[in-house]
Amino acid sequence: MSEVPMTGSHTPGVAEGAMGHGYARHSRVQHSAADHGMPLLERALDAVVLPRDGSPFRVADLGAAAGTNSLAPLRAVVEGVRSRTGARTPVTVVHTDIPANDFNALFDTLTGSPDSYAREPDVHACAQARSFYEPLFPTAELHLAWSAIAVHWLSRVPGPVLGHVFSSRATGAAREALRQQSRQDWEAFLTHRARELRSGGQLVVLGGASADDGTSGAEGLMDAADAVLGDLARQGLITTAEHARMTIPTWNRTAQEFLAPLGTEPLAEVLRVEEHELVTLPDPHLERYQETGDAPAFAEGVTQFFRAAFEPSLFSALGPERSEAEVSAAAGAFAEGLRARAAADPRAVETHWHVLLLRLTRR
Repeated sequence: MSEVPMTGSHTPGVAEGAMGHGYARHSRVQHSAADHGMPLLERALDAVVLPRDGSPFRVADLGAAAGTNSLAPLRAVVEGVRSRTGARTPVTVVHTDIPANDFNALFDTLTGSPDSYAREPDVHACAQARSFYEPLFPTAELHLAWSAIAVHWLSRVPGPVLGHVFSSRATGAAREALRQQSRQDWEAFLTHRARELRSGGQLVVLGGASADDGTSGAEGLMDAADAVLGDLARQGLITTAEHARMTIPTWNRTAQEFLAPLGTEPLAEVLRVEEHELVTLPDPHLERYQETGDAPAFAEGVTQFFRAAFEPSLFSALGPERSEAEVSAAAGAFAEGLRARAAADPRAVETHWHVLLLRLTRR
């Protein structure tokens, strides 16, 4: 999923937007999450009701970003459907993301990668620029929907996290407002998918999650980022008001928060929970550092990951009077500061993101 593009303007209350430059190259963590979800996808392909009249199998990739982490799952879909039908069943794939997403990068991935599923015969790939918290397809259009590391992005930010940039550090009324926004968004996502899936259709979601205590597994990295932004404010590269507005527009739900609306009407009547599991991801950057001892390379990897995933959201909070040069200078100084902190103490920015694996059937 995407974030607010990095511009010199701030749009209060808006959360979703486009990923930062280089997201395709710096999304190894997201890719590892998709690897955990592949067994669920395979079981969904075994269970899904297939078209029997020669019509296309229709699948949605919800929150596609640059498409890099969609290639393997969608290839598995094409191969799985055709292995069951014993024929070259047509497959239609719709990649969705918000209008600010870099769809040029998406189609470059789909057409340029030698491993792209879109190179297969009778496979038709297209895209739709709309939030998945809105209706996306006609009623009973989809056989399968897949969403990987996207539903933790909020449709809007109800207010800043006081004293920090990350939602798990929110307290009091600010924390409750984020939780309620997340609940509304998740219920909207499920309601629309329940209408859009055919009977027997499958929904597989890999959602950025929290442990029961509300921690995401990345608090150290987020604390380091917030500290660097505080340094920028003290240096005069951003104002204290701009720093106070900066919020990463996410909420990592607990397993209970994911499952709660699926246990009550009306969603419980139409969506059946087939399986769910909370997993904790390894830190690929730290693993590589432990092998090589190369702290600068570790710091660069962590910094590029953070910038690609979160920097656009943060720097959208800069005032509208800011020139591109000023925004670029602040972003460059932020990267330098985060890089220095990560190199000095790799363990302090170690991440072990939590992910909820979820498979549902449309009754």
